[in-house]
Amino acid sequence: MRYEVTARREADESIADIAASMGVNESTLGKWFREWGVRPAVGTHGRSLAPNRWKPWTREDAVVAYTRTDLSIAERAAMLGRPYRGVAGFVRDYRQRSTDPYGIK
Repeated sequence: MRYEVTARREADESIADIAASMGVNESTLGKWFREWGVRPAVGTHGRSLAPNRWKPWTREDAVVAYTRTDLSIAERAAMLGRPYRGVAGFVRDYRQRSTDPYGIK
């Protein structure tokens, strides 16, 4: 079974199609593929894992995000080159912290 499903996945067949024909749950098959290091051939699915775009917060970024209340969250996010949700989440979480790791409260 492992050889067959591996060959089909490397031939660019979808996990859903393979799982359905083999009578296995999609999430189980996906877990097996990750454990076995099986990836589809380079093509439409070859780069399916998105790169991690997270970057750590510097003190300068934190100061802009938290103290520039003259700007909207969207403007602060654009200024910092970060997603809106990342900046909004940082401001919300920082406001609720009992400590002040960046020294800006």
